Amino acid sequence: MRGLSIYLKRPARKWDDGLPLGNGRLGTMVMGKLKEETIIINEETLCYGPSRDRENPDAYGELQNIRELLLEGRVEKAAFLAKMALTSTPKYNNPYQPAGDLRLCFLGETGKAENYERRLDISRAAAKVTYEMNGTRYEREHLVSRKYNVLAVRIRAVGTGSITVSANISRKPFEEYTGKLGERTAGNWGENGVGGMHYLSAVRIASPDARNLGDAVYIEEKKETVIYLTSLTDYDDCLKGNRKEVEEAYGNLGREAQEILDRAEAAGFEQILQEHLRDYGELYNNFELCLGSECVNECLSEETAITTDEMLKGFREGNRENELQLAMLLVQFARYLMISSSDGCRLPANLQGLWSGAYEPPWQCQYTININTQMNYWFVEKAGLSRCHLPLFGLIRLLAQNGRKTADKLYHSRGFCAHHNTNVWGCTAPEGIFDASPYWVMGGAWLCIHLYDHYEYTKDKKFLEESMPLMREAIRFFEDYLYELPNGYLVTGPVVSPENTYRSRKGETGALAMGTAMDNCILRQLLTSYIKGMSELSICDEEESALLEGMLNKLPPLMIGSDGRLLEWMEEYEETEPGHRHISHLYGLHPGNEITPEKKELFDAARKTLEYRLANGGGHTGWSRAWLACFAARLQDGEALRENIAQLLSKCIQDNMLDVHPPFQIDGNFGIAEAVLEGLVQERNGRTYLLPAIPKRWECGMVKGFCLRGGRRIDMSWENGRPVSVTLYASEDTDSVFCWKDREMKIFCPAGKSVEFKF
Repeated sequence: MRGLSIYLKRPARKWDDGLPLGNGRLGTMVMGKLKEETIIINEETLCYGPSRDRENPDAYGELQNIRELLLEGRVEKAAFLAKMALTSTPKYNNPYQPAGDLRLCFLGETGKAENYERRLDISRAAAKVTYEMNGTRYEREHLVSRKYNVLAVRIRAVGTGSITVSANISRKPFEEYTGKLGERTAGNWGENGVGGMHYLSAVRIASPDARNLGDAVYIEEKKETVIYLTSLTDYDDCLKGNRKEVEEAYGNLGREAQEILDRAEAAGFEQILQEHLRDYGELYNNFELCLGSECVNECLSEETAITTDEMLKGFREGNRENELQLAMLLVQFARYLMISSSDGCRLPANLQGLWSGAYEPPWQCQYTININTQMNYWFVEKAGLSRCHLPLFGLIRLLAQNGRKTADKLYHSRGFCAHHNTNVWGCTAPEGIFDASPYWVMGGAWLCIHLYDHYEYTKDKKFLEESMPLMREAIRFFEDYLYELPNGYLVTGPVVSPENTYRSRKGETGALAMGTAMDNCILRQLLTSYIKGMSELSICDEEESALLEGMLNKLPPLMIGSDGRLLEWMEEYEETEPGHRHISHLYGLHPGNEITPEKKELFDAARKTLEYRLANGGGHTGWSRAWLACFAARLQDGEALRENIAQLLSKCIQDNMLDVHPPFQIDGNFGIAEAVLEGLVQERNGRTYLLPAIPKRWECGMVKGFCLRGGRRIDMSWENGRPVSVTLYASEDTDSVFCWKDREMKIFCPAGKSVEFKF
């Protein structure tokens, strides 16, 4: 399969039109401008301001009052009190911010540029900008090295012209200090808000002829030159409560930056490139996907003449010639973005992955954990990116540490909880004042489900042993927090069904409620996973098991309303926004496995629920459309899956293939990859279903390296919608049941071996 690329014939007009590069720690967005290039720089930890305790001291005193008001149907009074008593003090988290802009100013390139190209080769994780001017071809190659932690830019002039360029780092309007950091090296550094972390970014031109001038470094009349940049913070020291004084902090960061740049310069661009291709390829090349009868991606290869924006424009105008290529590109681009933003780093991908060009970004560019962060990671295990899941688990550990304080202060509960937003400090208190978002305690519980998912794929018992205490802490919170109704059900509350609103039986408009369908599904899945974990580790504790089973049995079941749709709340309320972007009550359909074809009544109700949302304008944001596509796959509706992908491509994908909410939000990129993979393979009830939801256009194809639970993976090719070759690999002795349509096959695969079969 040829190398996939994003190919454009113009520079970026705004920062999120750029080409994203990253190594998990250092992210860059290549704009491709001519005389003055601007490359946006991000460092994964750089958040404005310090970590803060924000729990409202008056919360617990009003908790019971709010619950009683909700049970009485006085939802507006409950919300009135919650806005004062539960809202954090201060109300908002501080934003994730850029480390700055690398400005490259070119002298001597005059005239009109011709044959301009800007490409992101996602099979090599490298971006290239080329153009011709006055008989000279100019080339700029960019990569972000994981091993060396640098952005490396090689600039060449082929022809009569030469390169004269200056480089400096700007951080307008948050610029504090700039200047010379050493020979041929310039920098930008400061404290990011009073009491915040210290940062330092450094750029070097790797040539003995380069010179410093002011806070820039420059070189004149060269045929080739290489520029290296790195960016650092003292986040780790701040997180551990060991924040250094200014002089020591800047000295430490400056020395570390110099060492990084020295190592990169000593290695040289070509060695860095080769090591980068090897490191990246080890992860990226372990998965292949081809849709269609011919596995040749002509429209997406380096040799193609059609640009990505032209393909998208044609698709939107009704030309579906490149439909399959675009679907394949969505999956592999998602894998590229995940590797680039969540591999070998401390923190997981945020709302914009690793890339943010605004100092006041939408939703603070943090971690929204009422679906968006989770959606980022739905597909990683299937797509051969298991190690990219690890930074998310680091965040969960941080949330558990801080969430104990939040659980105690707000609810007088043991264990830990986290609300709907968090940031690099792992804050767990409610965030914001919008009625339908902050007052939701399920963020930590939902994230802990990812821990058990990772174990199910990897069968890593050491990881499970380390994860079980985190899951137990999340469950322990609910032992104290859940409220018992007169009918014996245990419910959450006050909570919301993110981020929807309803009209109560008294005619009042509200978002707060006691018990929601999503909360019940999350708790059922978390409790079930923990009980399975006890079995996997042979933990025999009858008292513990009885307690957990008791909680599980007292959670309200999914309920169906008078019109045949699933109830979102405990009562059959009227939705004030029937086409809302969140479809939280379908959690049990996806990502959960509670609503399956075998449970026909619930399955039909889920389908009707989805049809109703769509009929009322649902799916109008990128991530929501991706979730709809996941639902379509689970409903085994291949044509609906195809239509949702088409809607995403038509309305929610920019010319550089980044998803827009709008604005740019990376969860749609990751979520649509999950939908495509769910169309190819699904697992439930101990069975693996092949091609459960493929559209007719996908009736032929091939996938390699598709990972399954139980330490298994398959390579599969299919023709006319039928699996004609399946190879199963297993890390341990495994009995598997594979299904296709109404046929079932039992396959045994010995550890470390492979077995081939077909239907």
